[in-house]
Amino acid sequence: ATPVAKGTFTAGNGWQMVKFDAPQKGRYVAIEALSTQNGKDEVAIAEIYLRDANGQRLSREPWTVKYADSEEIRRGNYTADKTYDLQESTYWRTGKGAKLPHLMVIDLGSEQTVSGLDYLPRAEEGAPGSIKDYRLFVLP
Repeated sequence: ATPVAKGTFTAGNGWQMVKFDAPQKGRYVAIEALSTQNGKDEVAIAEIYLRDANGQRLSREPWTVKYADSEEIRRGNYTADKTYDLQESTYWRTGKGAKLPHLMVIDLGSEQTVSGLDYLPRAEEGAPGSIKDYRLFVLP
């Protein structure tokens, strides 16, 4: 598949937005983490939102996780569904020892028009596990 966006997130805490060159229609959104800010293999995402064609945040109510290549469940509940649970203090974290790249696919519940993504790394100092290089995909 061809990514709808690829780039590098800024290091640190706080929301970051990726705007696509053009709105894309699809039911699935895939986030591929190619590297992390700290150079380690573990990835963590606190929250994500997707933007509709008008730039408004889409409802996350119908979302489900279609796939996550790794989830840390041995040392806590860090499953991929934490990326849209409305709690910035919870997060998805990949399992210890799982190697990059990491991939998470979200089923939006129906076909949507998506124009961008909002990404929030963990809130702790240094934003552990935050993504550096990424690719985003919108799939039918």
